[in-house]
Amino acid sequence: MNLIETLKKDVETHPVLVSRWLLERNISMSFNDLILWLSQEYFVSIGFVDWFLQVAAKTRDQNAKIVLVENIWGELGEGKIADTHVSILIEFLTKLNFDFSNHTLLPETKTYLDKMESIIGKGFFYGLGALGPANEYLLKLEYSQIAQAYKKLKLEMSLPEGKFFQVNLDADEGHSQRMFELIEKTAITDESKNQVLEGNLLALVARQDFYTGLSRLDRERLTKV
Repeated sequence: MNLIETLKKDVETHPVLVSRWLLERNISMSFNDLILWLSQEYFVSIGFVDWFLQVAAKTRDQNAKIVLVENIWGELGEGKIADTHVSILIEFLTKLNFDFSNHTLLPETKTYLDKMESIIGKGFFYGLGALGPANEYLLKLEYSQIAQAYKKLKLEMSLPEGKFFQVNLDADEGHSQRMFELIEKTAITDESKNQVLEGNLLALVARQDFYTGLSRLDRERLTKV
C-alpha cells in the first residue's frame, strides 16, 4: 500500500468517524444538536485558514506554497468576503436565529484547536498530514454525515437550504485531492513520509476531542432531566 492509500485508510477507519455523537445523529439530529455542532465548527473554520498559512510559511518550496495558498484562497471565497467559508457559516447560523452574544468555545473544542497548532508546529510534513488527510479528506466524510442528518431534520421543520454543507463538500473534494498530490510530490524520503503519517494520526486523535465535548453536553443534559 502506498503512502496516499495508507493515509486515506487511516482516515476512513479512524474511530472519529464512528464517534458516539455522530452515530446517534445519523439516526436522529435535533435542532439544538445542529446549532451546537455548527457553533463549535465556527471556531474550527476560523482556525483552518490560519493553519494553512502556518504550514505554507514552513517551506521554501514555491510549488507547495502555491497549492496551500490556492486552498486558502478557496476558503476565503476567492476574495469575496460574502463567499468565505466563515461568512457562509455566519449567514447560515444567522438564518437559524443563533444567538451570537452567547457564543462560547467549549473546552474540548479549544483542546482540539490547541493540539492542531501543536502538530503543525512540529514541521511542514506534520502539517501536511494534519491538513490534507486529517482535515480536507476527513471533513468530506464527516460533513456528509451531518449534511445527511440535516436533510432529515429539514423534512421535519422549516429550515434554510444547507448551502454551508454543499460549499464545504464541493471544496473539500478538490482541496483534498490537491493536498494528496502535494504530499505525493514532496514527501519522498522515509522521514518525510513518516512525519506526514504521524501528523495525520495526531490530528485525527485531536479531532476526537471535538466530539468528546459534544458528548459531554449530551451527558450533562441527561443528568438534568
